[in-house]
Amino acid sequence: MSKLAAAILTKGGVVPPTVSFASKPKTLYELLNVQRLNAYKFKAMPEHWYEKGFEGCYYEVHKVKYKLYKGWPTHGKAWGIEYWNGEPMARQPKEIRGGLKFSWKEYESPSEAGIAYDRQSARGIERRRVVRTKKFYSDGAQQES
Repeated sequence: MSKLAAAILTKGGVVPPTVSFASKPKTLYELLNVQRLNAYKFKAMPEHWYEKGFEGCYYEVHKVKYKLYKGWPTHGKAWGIEYWNGEPMARQPKEIRGGLKFSWKEYESPSEAGIAYDRQSARGIERRRVVRTKKFYSDGAQQES
């Protein structure tokens, strides 16, 4: 926020609640609450994915159930489809984990914002995702899903 905007909005040194809410990092449920009517198929991503430059990695939200916390719908459950490198990880929506744990933002392509994808730092995350998608059978055979 610029100094001029801060001076106008903070008359007498008191920050209105709407300004302080708009400038703080948002949980998934706070972000979706603003988009209440447009939350279906809303694309959201954790901010740390954006900062690492993951291209085409986001959640497409399909359903949200809010819980009131201190009178505000800042908690709840959300279901959606995870997209990794532009490909859906599942056909059916699954519960989105980490809705309160991380700061979330609306999906925006990192390359358009000038953030480069660092393959070396992302290697561990991609390796974990590959291991999770393998199915093991009793005869010892492996099949990619």
